[in-house]
Amino acid sequence: MTALKAVPLEKLRQRLHVSVSQINTYQMCSEKYRHSYVVGTPPSHRPSALGFGSAVHHALAVFYGFLKAHGKKPSPGRVQAAFSDRWEVELRDSLPIHYKSGEDAGKVKDLGIAILKRFNEEGFVPDEVVAVEQPFSVTLPNPETGAILEEVLVGAIDLVAEHEGRTIIVEHKTAARKFAQDRLMYDLQPTAYQFAARELGVRHPGLAFQVLLKTRSPQVEFSTVVRTKEQETEMLSTYTQVLKAVTQGIFWKNRGWQCGDCQYRYRCDTC
Repeated sequence: MTALKAVPLEKLRQRLHVSVSQINTYQMCSEKYRHSYVVGTPPSHRPSALGFGSAVHHALAVFYGFLKAHGKKPSPGRVQAAFSDRWEVELRDSLPIHYKSGEDAGKVKDLGIAILKRFNEEGFVPDEVVAVEQPFSVTLPNPETGAILEEVLVGAIDLVAEHEGRTIIVEHKTAARKFAQDRLMYDLQPTAYQFAARELGVRHPGLAFQVLLKTRSPQVEFSTVVRTKEQETEMLSTYTQVLKAVTQGIFWKNRGWQCGDCQYRYRCDTC
């Protein structure tokens, strides 16, 4: 497969757009969506998991970028150094990082280094890396009417690769536990990426999650998933309804586990 054309993500975001993470936020708590994307409420902090995930993603981009350029894996030290350097950048963010009980900056750094050591030993190594952090923009049709929504779906695919004769799209995640089977079956992110892949010239991609587990003994889980045409239609219906609700100003507080580390909880608790 030839290299994919890449328009910078910043340019794609200049149009009215929505992302998978924005849709996920609305589904989790529409009031958080309102604070984050509509009224621009200042967040109170940055969860450590967010900074950690960003640093790990950067390290994996370095890994696969090196593999693409040189046809071999980089040294573990190079990848771990990429994580450490990015973690230091995260620590210098103007927002304070909120750590979970028992965490601190040093322990989070040690965890990242240990996870990436395991990744270097067991992580997915494709036959060929096609693209790393591949940007995309795709129009969204209302599946009921066929009308094209005003917003375009914009995002970046972590890894596009050739493996065993097939193009595969891989999404990297960090998590405290293995993905449950229902998430593997119904998570909308790979569905959206499969839909967007046609705009990139990839007709029938394989789909996979690569999950780096933040367990006491770090693990790497590589799980392939399948999405049908019917699931794409359901995804488009969900996106259409979410964007309709946003346009109509429909937001409510959804109290639950998601409040624990929410950057906007201070506003919900005082209103």
